Amino acid sequence: MVHADTSDSDALASAMERFRVAWGKGHSDAAARRTATPSNGVPHDFLPWFCGPQKLGYLSAARARLLAQHLEHSHLHTDRLDWNASHWDMDTRSEALQRVLLTLRDAGHLPSWRNETFNFFSADSDRPLLQAERAGFYFLGMRSDAVHVNGVTANGRMWIARRSASKAVDPGLLDNLCAGGLGADETQMQAVVRELYEEAGIHLQSVHELRYAGNVNVGRVREGGWHEERLQVYNLLVAAGEQPANQDGEVQDFQLLEAAEIARRIAGGQFTPDAAAAINQGLLTQG
Repeated sequence: MVHADTSDSDALASAMERFRVAWGKGHSDAAARRTATPSNGVPHDFLPWFCGPQKLGYLSAARARLLAQHLEHSHLHTDRLDWNASHWDMDTRSEALQRVLLTLRDAGHLPSWRNETFNFFSADSDRPLLQAERAGFYFLGMRSDAVHVNGVTANGRMWIARRSASKAVDPGLLDNLCAGGLGADETQMQAVVRELYEEAGIHLQSVHELRYAGNVNVGRVREGGWHEERLQVYNLLVAAGEQPANQDGEVQDFQLLEAAEIARRIAGGQFTPDAAAAINQGLLTQG
């Protein structure tokens, strides 16, 4: 049986404690400064947009005008965009927004269309407010969810992936053992299992110990929009002698690194901001 959210394994806790001790406070502070957070990064001239009282995201002025032109029941003000759809059900909201995204795609505004659907969750609910194309989340500044797995070994080292040079985002930068967006049709654990195999060639099974380490929001400007994600972070004890091996072409190679070396490379900008945030979040749990 796989140890998941409620695991209280001594082996995983011990491995993380070894990593934490080696990390050191000075390195931790330097590394933490390299992570991106929505609270200090949203451009001052971006406009928030809302569905009733729920903030959906942030838009540049040009994209706010574009959305207001195509999205029915939306109203652009000097300081915000309001979409009067809070009384609709999830399917109706999703269909209305998806129609607009298809129109924007056909007009050439969404070249990174993926034919993948993400959920948007309200801040205080585990039920999605709407579902839409993944590229639309990025274009419209809506927060999506992703899973990130920190892979540690019993001696307190961590497996680090180097992203493929052909990746559209952060090519060649260092990353967690695996990471990926959470699709609308899958649970967090399903996404973890899928990403572990696709990116690291690891079949999650009884020899592994896995613990949920909480979530952290990250954000940054990407392709003219505000890209925000809530990272669902897991710590995994990689089995002795296990060697990660990429299966989907998204990873160049893997390195097994000491904590201090990882912190040094984060501080030097060699990691993706998301991976840095996930490692910092993983340090906050005792397993």
